[in-house]
Amino acid sequence: MKNKMAYLGPRGTFCEEAALRYANEHYWELVPYPSIKSVFAAVNRGEIDSGIVPIENSCEGAVNQTLDLLAYEYNLKVSGEVVMPVKQNLLIRPNLELKEISRILSHPQALAQCRKYLSANFEDIEFMDVASTAEAARRVANSAEPWAAVGTEGAAQAYGLVIISPDIQDQLNNETRFIIISKDSSTCASSDGSCLHAENTKTSLLLYLLNTPGALFHALEQFYLHDINLSKIESRPAQTRIGDYLFFIDIEGHQLEPRVKEALEGLKTLAHDVRILGSYPSATGRANCLNEVI
Repeated sequence: MKNKMAYLGPRGTFCEEAALRYANEHYWELVPYPSIKSVFAAVNRGEIDSGIVPIENSCEGAVNQTLDLLAYEYNLKVSGEVVMPVKQNLLIRPNLELKEISRILSHPQALAQCRKYLSANFEDIEFMDVASTAEAARRVANSAEPWAAVGTEGAAQAYGLVIISPDIQDQLNNETRFIIISKDSSTCASSDGSCLHAENTKTSLLLYLLNTPGALFHALEQFYLHDINLSKIESRPAQTRIGDYLFFIDIEGHQLEPRVKEALEGLKTLAHDVRILGSYPSATGRANCLNEVI
């Protein structure tokens, strides 16, 4: 029986592409959900084994909804990640011309990733935010209006659209990072412990620091003292009072690795709260880690 993985749908999203890259089709059934929150809810209810959602983009930064759902609404773990190159295209129905377009639909981050192209070519056109790039493609395909969508090649194929302008993203090296969420954290550790090496594994933390002098400095000092590389830090309001923040932190290394364990113990003496979201194969080390386990 296949495990089920939820992804931000409908068909043709970057999230589906990331899920296909991550999940072996022989062992996973991919199930689309209409929003990031619905993916979280499905995993939390137990109707789905895992979910995949976007968490950050190399050009537009963090996906705050994903961070907030992790922090405030669901006690789920991060058990994996995928990094996907992002290529955005302008999609239209067949036989429509560029000059006829009256509205362009897409996810707000996709529109933001294509600001230069869109502002240069569609100065007076209305832009409309929708839940995903694939949803934009679906609406364009089902509408009789002269609309266009910013989306993937897969979305064009899924909904019978054509690419009138390819690769319209501002940055050619644009990438999006997706995380795998589940009720259980990854146990990526082979019998010889080879998956615990820093080059293969990362650990995600949620840190709640009080608004006191030097609080963040002393917290980050723990990683320096134990020679741990910090690969990401992102702050979100703690939703308590102004000045209180939560920090999402990614570090290289597994939570069971001695130096990481020591750093985490040090953090617990400094922070109001420390949540370990999970240790899992990094996007660069995942293939090696899987080979070692097999």
